[in-house]
Amino acid sequence: MHIRVIFFIVLFFSISCQSKKSNASESNIKTSAEVKNLDSKNDEHGRWKCEEEVCLHLRNHNKSKRTFEIFMINSVPIFGFQCDLPGVDIINSSGGLLDENEYQTSNSASRLLSFSMQAKPISAGMGILTEVHYDKPLEEVCMTQIIFAGIGGSKLSSNNPDCMELD
Repeated sequence: MHIRVIFFIVLFFSISCQSKKSNASESNIKTSAEVKNLDSKNDEHGRWKCEEEVCLHLRNHNKSKRTFEIFMINSVPIFGFQCDLPGVDIINSSGGLLDENEYQTSNSASRLLSFSMQAKPISAGMGILTEVHYDKPLEEVCMTQIIFAGIGGSKLSSNNPDCMELD
């Protein structure tokens, strides 16, 4: 148990204290995924375009269940994830790629933190990263302070997804 706590603290500080930006990958994410209705972030064929290593989108808000999904397309393996979600009090998150890859996920009222105790990466690809369950919503939820860890704890580039209205 003590080894898990020490590993968690080391991983958290290695992700959080990264002051140097890693060089973004030159490759564009090219996918046949037809993610529609993302405002000006679509190409001429209606496909979601993003030139970061990790691309995120808040979607599928369910007002009655107080849930929404964080959808992700990643061009490189991911070893850890952290973000703040101002606009809601996070109860928990479940499902998606984090659960499929047996990541340990914890949260405060505004922050999600997740990583693999076995250092198992989330492979490059796309899917629902997680479903967030919340309480005390404001008018909208946004993602801020987004950090993705790559190989060796390197910081990966990511987009800043549009905020999502919670009306």
